[in-house]
Amino acid sequence: MRRMTTLGLNERIERVLAYSLFWVSGFVLLMAEKNENVRWHARQSLITFGTLSLLIFGVTMLNTTLSWIPLLGILTSFGLGLLLRILMWTWFILWIWLMVMAWVRPDYRLPFISKWI
Repeated sequence: MRRMTTLGLNERIERVLAYSLFWVSGFVLLMAEKNENVRWHARQSLITFGTLSLLIFGVTMLNTTLSWIPLLGILTSFGLGLLLRILMWTWFILWIWLMVMAWVRPDYRLPFISKWI
């Protein structure tokens, strides 16, 4: 059964679009859409990728700031660089996973994030 949404698209497509541009598309769909299922995926996208964006920004700023301190920058740059790469891979894997699951299962919820929403 094809259910149409407020924006005139198929619900399945809008669920995937909620994750397509990370937290930005989640925010746009949260403001524009009235379908509760699409709004759920938009909120999940906003919380998930918004949190990851802030974490990546914070680690990058910390790494940049500490790199100006001679000995401390050398000691912490490897660990913070590794943490940054782990966060980036987490971002990418979650992005693909959430788009696929939004297409396949309309009621998919991330285990920890769904408790915040």
